Amino acid sequence: MKAENINPFIQSISEVFESMLDSKVAVKDLHLSAADEGHPDIIGLIGLSGTAKGIVALKLPVPTALAIIGKMVGTGFKSVDSSVIDGVGELVNIVAGNAKAKFEGQSISLSLPTVVRGSIYRLQNLGEMVWLSLPFESELGEFSLEVSFKQMSTTKQEVAHASACGR
Repeated sequence: MKAENINPFIQSISEVFESMLDSKVAVKDLHLSAADEGHPDIIGLIGLSGTAKGIVALKLPVPTALAIIGKMVGTGFKSVDSSVIDGVGELVNIVAGNAKAKFEGQSISLSLPTVVRGSIYRLQNLGEMVWLSLPFESELGEFSLEVSFKQMSTTKQEVAHASACGR
């Protein structure tokens, strides 16, 4: 994974936290990770397809999820309920959508978000792809954004040309 492919995700997290949550974030130690490294309480997942393929995973401990989603919707949560789960799905959707917009000249589509709750799960890599873990800290708590991303060689223009030629 190239550095220029991860920067949009770092920028997106920073922008979303500043604009929606009035909170600053700091990346701790960017590193490669195993797909099933760490088992947070809640994970929001969204797939990428098109001229790039991959998965974006937002991993949150319960206290952090409660603080973030509570601030997003302007109410306090004492426990995880359907509103918190929906909020995590919406948050990963906003972060991935904001990052997607930064890939100029690319045709990237997002899947619907999925939220997994609990600590017993296993994420599998997509073939030869690796996960890059971006641990963040904020006043709302620590969390990580993990990205498995592969830039495909085809640009939006190449897709349009291939379609016009009947390929």
